[in-house]
Amino acid sequence: MKEVATLRGLMIYQLQSIFEAENRWSNALNETARVIANEDLQKIFEKGSKAAAGHASSLQGMLTDLGSTSLDRRNTVAEDIVRELKEVQEAAADPEVLDAGLIVAHQCMNHYMIAKYGTVASYARLLELDKLATDLHKIMEEEKKEDKRLTKLAEKKVNAKARTALIH
Repeated sequence: MKEVATLRGLMIYQLQSIFEAENRWSNALNETARVIANEDLQKIFEKGSKAAAGHASSLQGMLTDLGSTSLDRRNTVAEDIVRELKEVQEAAADPEVLDAGLIVAHQCMNHYMIAKYGTVASYARLLELDKLATDLHKIMEEEKKEDKRLTKLAEKKVNAKARTALIH
């Protein structure tokens, strides 16, 4: 028998998935921050790790409030993005090129999380769970801001340094 029969059930299912993604991402960002050449990018990864851990904690509370006792939901998209983050580290022969590659993986996760939080916030709104909808929307906006910071850093500094590294 299938486990998700209602929009509320789907919302909880998605929240569990996001919870697992945030935990996995927090750990990956923390580990990756140590290999980053650009100081500004390193700070974004460190801050992102703490933010993801905070989001996971908030999600745990949301799930508890919704009566969910299970946090055990595999998120294969997050697994794949973390795997890509590690593969870029193994493949990049230059620190500046590595930084540019890490931004790509980070933005992939940001875009994924923006979609997840936005969709689940709309479910909560439809279910008249206004506080939950507001909290999820707020996290989505944080993800958007982080994505913009990464784009700005890539366009103003990191990509140009990576280009120079390739020329030499």
